[in-house]
Amino acid sequence: MARPNDGTDADSGGLTMSNGWRFALALLACAAPARLAMATLGGAVRRAVGGRLTQLGVAAVVWCGGAVVLAAIQRGPLSTSLPDALLLIMAILSSLLLLHLARAPLAAWRLDLPRDMQGAIARLAPGSLSFADGIAALGDRAFYLKAFARWGPVFSMSQFGSPTMCVLGLDRRQAIMRAHGPSLGPAPLPFSRSVLRGFLRYMDDATHNHYGPLVRRAMIAETPVHVQRQLQDVLQRHLHAAVHAAAQQPRQGAAAATLIEPMVREALDLLLFGFEAGTVADRESDEHPAERFRRDAHAFYHIRTSKRLGVVEEQMLAQLVSQLDAQEQRLSAAGREQDFPLGRLRGLDDAQPDDTSLQNFVFMHRIATNNVSGLVSWLLVHWAQHPDIVARIRSASTGEQHLLLQRFLSETLRVSQSEYTYRAVAHTFVHDGIVYPKGWLVRFCVWESHRDPAAFDDPTSFRLRLDTDVYAKSRFAPFGTGRHACNGADLNELLCVTLLFALSQHFDVSAEQVEPLQRAGRHWGHWQPNTRARFRLQARLDVNARAAS
Repeated sequence: MARPNDGTDADSGGLTMSNGWRFALALLACAAPARLAMATLGGAVRRAVGGRLTQLGVAAVVWCGGAVVLAAIQRGPLSTSLPDALLLIMAILSSLLLLHLARAPLAAWRLDLPRDMQGAIARLAPGSLSFADGIAALGDRAFYLKAFARWGPVFSMSQFGSPTMCVLGLDRRQAIMRAHGPSLGPAPLPFSRSVLRGFLRYMDDATHNHYGPLVRRAMIAETPVHVQRQLQDVLQRHLHAAVHAAAQQPRQGAAAATLIEPMVREALDLLLFGFEAGTVADRESDEHPAERFRRDAHAFYHIRTSKRLGVVEEQMLAQLVSQLDAQEQRLSAAGREQDFPLGRLRGLDDAQPDDTSLQNFVFMHRIATNNVSGLVSWLLVHWAQHPDIVARIRSASTGEQHLLLQRFLSETLRVSQSEYTYRAVAHTFVHDGIVYPKGWLVRFCVWESHRDPAAFDDPTSFRLRLDTDVYAKSRFAPFGTGRHACNGADLNELLCVTLLFALSQHFDVSAEQVEPLQRAGRHWGHWQPNTRARFRLQARLDVNARAAS
């Protein structure tokens, strides 16, 4: 006589479940990973981001395949209770991931809307808090422009599950900061927790009140003329090397990673810390201070800012801090401490430079290397794509040319590089009838604001804009505003204008495979030319002809 099914299997030696339950658990186990895979493996996102985000999507597909296999195994004669247990665990983990991805809509659903100053109930900004829509933004540079056109100048979205308010217009940003500044704090990246007293941009007010003015005064002091000449030599050495490489392989061109980043890194080593490459022999010696710092910094800068440092990484940071401390002492002994930001700190405060300042300098250098390299890529692209503007610059008088190069840089920042500033809402507030809830992020959309027709005539066009106030702070803010604005704007301009001057005098540039544009896999990553982009540099023929005559 048949034995009734009591939920056990004598042959397997443990509990089993019906096929219906297995099917339900498999669906639950696949719910969040399948959603993640569809969002991250879409064509636009995959082309623009790729890398770890694509790997995450592939892992999600493998996870779903594993859940299906575990559910199917139970139907065979070799079934055991182990696949059931694994399927149950996968379903639980998928449920937790689903809750994580749904943080934004859950936060909005739980929100108790406050009243504004007139007693009217505030409203939540319109928009979509879908996780998938937030991922789609990573693959569409026009995403925020289209969202503003649909929802208005303030809309809400999800960024990897974090509810975020997106704001259009620098004037609106300034009004919010003036009225509610104390309710908005920094939105720190995880690496800041590994910096003693925090990274400068994310410090609490009390700590920033001490370190902020020190670093700012050290950074904005004028760079001496002889250091500017050294910078010219560094940039031209790298550019001439690129010309030589192009001559050797005329069909290939130079990738941004081999041409731009080493040049920018060496330039920043000089401008920030006074590391001078010296002779050819010095540059080939691993024991030369400049080369040792460059080597160790290059290894350390592969570490992502989206996580806290591990033990080994903290040791690498300590090593770099030690090297900067030794370099500061060399500058002081040589009487050159006022030439570079690293050396100026001691003159501003006898207790400087301490570990907090030196660790901040390491991360400032790391972030600047990435951002300025991206900016230089855009400068080369626009230099190659706008020969009429380049001709205008080259034909200008000496006095006018510097202004035109500055405007070329500003236009590059406006059109291509400057994209956002973030703040975190520390206390709920209401502005223009819209609630900004505590715990949410605020993304002030700079790139979109720079394309506002009310601020710039023909805003989508790249051109030399020569009106005196065209780049006024009320409409142009490539480095942020307020106390947490970037301290390196002056050094950035010096480096980039010096590079552009070298191009105007000595080099012609062509660029290929710039599209499709790519970006980092987070919402605060910059859009950049494609990693396959190739730049070809040639010495200017007319310059060579004049030299020969």
